[in-house]
Amino acid sequence: MRALCLLSIAFCCAARGARKPISLPGQGDIQGVEVSQLRVQKIVAYYGIPYAQPPLENLRFAPPVTDDLPSWNDVKQEKDYPPSCLQIVNDYKETEKPFLQLISKLNFTIAEDCLYLNIFVPNGDEPKQGYATIIWFHPGSFVIGSPSMWNPHTLVYRQRVIIVSVAYRLNIMGFFTTMDGEASGNYGLMDQQAAMQWVKRNIKLFGGNPDNICIMGYGSGAMSVQLHMISPGSRGLFNKAIAMSGGDYFTPSAVKKPKDDKETLDRVANIFACNRKPTSKLIACLRHAEAESLVQETSDIDWKPILDAAITNSSTPFLSELSINFFENGDFEKVPLLTGYTHMEQVLELDSLKNLTSTSNEYLQMLLSDLVSSDIPNVNNTDSSSCVYNYQHINDAVMFFYGPPQPIKDVDSLRDIVTDFMTDRNFAAATFLLASFLSKEQPTYVYRFDIKPSTAAATSHLPEWVSVPHLFDLIYVWGVPYWSTGQEWDIRDKRISDTIMSFWTNFAKTSNPTENSIYPVTWERFSRDSPGILIIDGTFNMSNSRNLNYKAFEFWNDYYPKVRAVATQCCEPIDSSSGMILHSFLLTCLFQIVLRNIF
Repeated sequence: MRALCLLSIAFCCAARGARKPISLPGQGDIQGVEVSQLRVQKIVAYYGIPYAQPPLENLRFAPPVTDDLPSWNDVKQEKDYPPSCLQIVNDYKETEKPFLQLISKLNFTIAEDCLYLNIFVPNGDEPKQGYATIIWFHPGSFVIGSPSMWNPHTLVYRQRVIIVSVAYRLNIMGFFTTMDGEASGNYGLMDQQAAMQWVKRNIKLFGGNPDNICIMGYGSGAMSVQLHMISPGSRGLFNKAIAMSGGDYFTPSAVKKPKDDKETLDRVANIFACNRKPTSKLIACLRHAEAESLVQETSDIDWKPILDAAITNSSTPFLSELSINFFENGDFEKVPLLTGYTHMEQVLELDSLKNLTSTSNEYLQMLLSDLVSSDIPNVNNTDSSSCVYNYQHINDAVMFFYGPPQPIKDVDSLRDIVTDFMTDRNFAAATFLLASFLSKEQPTYVYRFDIKPSTAAATSHLPEWVSVPHLFDLIYVWGVPYWSTGQEWDIRDKRISDTIMSFWTNFAKTSNPTENSIYPVTWERFSRDSPGILIIDGTFNMSNSRNLNYKAFEFWNDYYPKVRAVATQCCEPIDSSSGMILHSFLLTCLFQIVLRNIF
């Protein structure tokens, strides 16, 4: 009898803790599965929920279809992630591998049928107002990546938030365009938008608050977050935004014009023996091509979001013009923002810094000249015989700002200058500008991440002189020291991770990263009059003139574009809407051409 009573009590307790299936309108019932770590740390996972029709056959190279969502009759209960979107698996840059080796699940299945999201919910009764929800857009330069790489257990269990991870089309499958209405591109971004719509409609069923949704992304995921701020179809679907290490959001090179893909279009038509014109026949042919071959044969192409106003059949393009125009006009979703970058973003990509052969000022100038050359526009389709760039004008401006007042005498000094140059130019300045726009309207918090892991194994693939490269802040944001990867982490890394996870999720909950925080950190709001940046190091202090060079933001956002315009004005296409060209620009160009013809 005693045993029967104990069994009865256990059954009642289990039944009380179990969640009933959730009925999704128009789709069917779904049952969550319990995911535990250390047996007692439990959350509930809902894997593989379709948020759009499979992008197959006639839906390949087309916007996601959400009017009639996939449905099922029996209770759906998936126990693991569905296949990720098509990509070249494990085709990561060498510079990304020092971080990725810390994550155990890098091998995953792929399929063209991949438009699914996964929801992870804290176990137990939800708060009265519902859980804050974070929608995660993974990094990968729009060509690679998977939700399954990012274990949400620690964030969900320790911080009591809902995490939604989204698979979206990548590479050619997500960004191919025929330069007309047959295939306008940006399908990967539209997939994200469709997932956001699904979450907005349904997250209440999972205990979430539909009026407290935060979108979060890193790298290309952060670029996605920024684009959703300006895309008309995304507005109203989220309430906060976290954009981490997004790179340069605002330069024209961050996106493509449709005509930029003409060569790609010709190449794809040739590879798959399709008629190039009319494009209706081309796209019909490509929809019958083997999907894996499409991805493989175009893996070397730099796939990006596309300015689609002139080529879409939709009345509301996803991206009608450069994002800087939206922000300068105040035409964007005004939500609280948390944004930042790491101390040495692209340091692992600079092979020239690994084995330095010189520390002279002349060698520094050569390095910076090579790095800045990518800012010089492509002169294709111009008369190069009469086109003269003033390279020296650009190099002089860069060296005037970054060159040291005294000759460089040691390797560390030269490395510091070059890494600062790369981080300022490609990440920090754009982050500062984005924060400047948002802070006029909403609470905005900015950080620079300077903490290098204390765990020796986590930094074994990093040169000793490197601090925090790209991706390494995600160790703490995602609570990697708590993951069951077989790696024993230093207790200091776990404590820092607790702090960072608390900041990020507090922001998602309240729009203030330190509200109700048990950690004694003062994180001041960023504003035009007081553009404070939290330096996330051992002391967590706000920025000042000693630990942050504010003039770098002004140089890259205000001064350098003018230098570049003067130096390249002769060869850049003239915008007819800009009116008269400055007389001094014309004189400079003519003088350069005369000198070239004489000498």
